[in-house]
Amino acid sequence: MEWTPEIGVPETKGRLRFAEASDEEFLEVFQLIAVGSLDAETRRKVAAMGAVEAAREEMQFYLERPGKRSWWRIAYTQDGAVAGLAIPSATPYNVNVGYLGIVPEMRGQGYVDDVLAEITRIHAENGAELITATTDTTNAPMAAAFARAGYRNSEIRLLFSAPAD
Repeated sequence: MEWTPEIGVPETKGRLRFAEASDEEFLEVFQLIAVGSLDAETRRKVAAMGAVEAAREEMQFYLERPGKRSWWRIAYTQDGAVAGLAIPSATPYNVNVGYLGIVPEMRGQGYVDDVLAEITRIHAENGAELITATTDTTNAPMAAAFARAGYRNSEIRLLFSAPAD
């Protein structure tokens, strides 16, 4: 998927507030998000090593990317409940939607749109001319969120893997 400035930054419903947080807080939210995730890689990691270790590995991966740690945000509802997280990130080539997720009890309420809008806003305010993103073809809710936000499907990448057995 890709976003360019002429698409415009998606609007939010204003139901979430976003805040910087410690690594420990992010690790906790990564663990929560892993439960019931539709992301194939997350599911494989959780099955192989459990949610705690999968969360540590995921977080370490993003800490090692060229994106700035100061961009990371935890999403909270207006009453202070954790809704999810937003990790705008980067590769050596482009900024990207590194990671976003919604905690299980908040899924299905449209919060994904606000989290994606926040990531897009952060990159746009920093002058991004292109934001890239990926999702599994089987993750229909995430693909739909990208479409609602104006992201265009720019290519399909196939990753083949052997069964875990």
